[in-house]
Amino acid sequence: MQTSAILQRFQAAASRFPDRPAIIGTSYSISYKELERRVASVARRIAERVPGPTVALLYSNTPEFAPLFLGAMWAGKTVAVLPTLAPPPLLKLMAKETGVDLVITNEEFLPQLLAVGMQAWIGDASAEFEPDEVPQQINSSGVAALLYTSGTTGRPKAVALSEENILANIDGLKQATGYDEAQVMLAVLPLFHAYGLTVTTLLPLTTGAQVVVPERFVPRQILQLIDKYRVSCLIAVPGQYRVLIKDPTPIDSSSLWLCIAGAERLPESVAHEFQRRFNYPLIQGYGTTELSPVVAFSPPDDNCPGSVGRPLPNINLTIRGEKDEILSTGEIGEVCVSGPSVMLGYLGDTEATAQKIRNGVLHTSDKGYLDAKGFLFLLGRADDLVKVSGEKVYPSEVENALESIDGVDEAAVIAFPDEKHGARLHAFVQLCPGAELTDTALRAACREMLENYKIPRGFTFIPQMPRTLTGKTDKRALAASSAG
Repeated sequence: MQTSAILQRFQAAASRFPDRPAIIGTSYSISYKELERRVASVARRIAERVPGPTVALLYSNTPEFAPLFLGAMWAGKTVAVLPTLAPPPLLKLMAKETGVDLVITNEEFLPQLLAVGMQAWIGDASAEFEPDEVPQQINSSGVAALLYTSGTTGRPKAVALSEENILANIDGLKQATGYDEAQVMLAVLPLFHAYGLTVTTLLPLTTGAQVVVPERFVPRQILQLIDKYRVSCLIAVPGQYRVLIKDPTPIDSSSLWLCIAGAERLPESVAHEFQRRFNYPLIQGYGTTELSPVVAFSPPDDNCPGSVGRPLPNINLTIRGEKDEILSTGEIGEVCVSGPSVMLGYLGDTEATAQKIRNGVLHTSDKGYLDAKGFLFLLGRADDLVKVSGEKVYPSEVENALESIDGVDEAAVIAFPDEKHGARLHAFVQLCPGAELTDTALRAACREMLENYKIPRGFTFIPQMPRTLTGKTDKRALAASSAG
């Protein structure tokens, strides 16, 4: 077996650009040469401390995350990246499932881990050894990383990804975007997030580009970093874009080259406001952890409004019906993907893996269709489709309508059982600051845009949308609330 292909690419970048800043933090930066020394040094320490095949990493967004992650790979370990927002009992269960006894962490999370009886080690990412002093070890399992799903439909699952999975996704992104070593990435997504790890960390560091890693998402500071470091790539969730749009901090945004919203539906109002605020288009991409994670994307000069773009060039995307037949252009069905970025499987759950991957094709459970030009349009999760009085309704359509109403900042629509109509729609609405709207006003506005059966029967105004571990709207929390 060969040594890590990801590390080979990283070392090639370090050889080409030894003095270029690889990671730029809030108060200091790390050159490629220095980062390589740190990675090797971490590998030596991990080899001395961790006898097993897997290392668990619980770390916030800091410049130290990358050398710890890559150092674990250098030591031949599988890296289980634990979500920092998970409660301690869940973290303990996740670590147990991966067979890990020791968690590498920072001081922020040490008390939480100790409180539930877990062993922890404060990660040391300093440079102590030279790369040629630390031989790279072989990962015999073939699993490079374990990343966790968002948990929107149950407890988060550990997704096993190989190096081939991750590098295929990186290569597909490069082909689709033209991303190269001249880019400056801003890493504002949690680094335990598949987008945060693959797109905002490994993509730049295996290319020779730079990545700016702010430790906190403070809108004013984020905007200042874009200006100061001439950031060209910004990948975030719609909620983060919402707050950036609202912050009045003046900046020169002319360096922006690629701005993508992922993880959940991008409201049209957010895309329009971003364009107005920064004079640059915000486009929507689509992906899932099980696909390493990016599935579809189109650059600004070849994008179709309302779509999530075209599939990456190195995957095969089909729309399939209930009998797994491939549907024609324009027909609505399940989004299915095959290709080198399809995960190895769910750790320790062969049944769930077999249900998800059938005949080499991963079934995403997302509903959508392809148009004549190959653009993918999403309608929602398969289990989101509901029938109201016998008519099919996708909550995303109702949410888009609500968010087009002046004064509505964000909306989430949930279907509850109803004996007479089969289901009743209930909308949870977050208003813009200072806005005053009533359910009567919202219902009247909906009548101008939606068929009667699509209009929510109830409205609940909430101060803030709840979020999952990965920043998505937490509809399970909303459904469990007494307001429903």
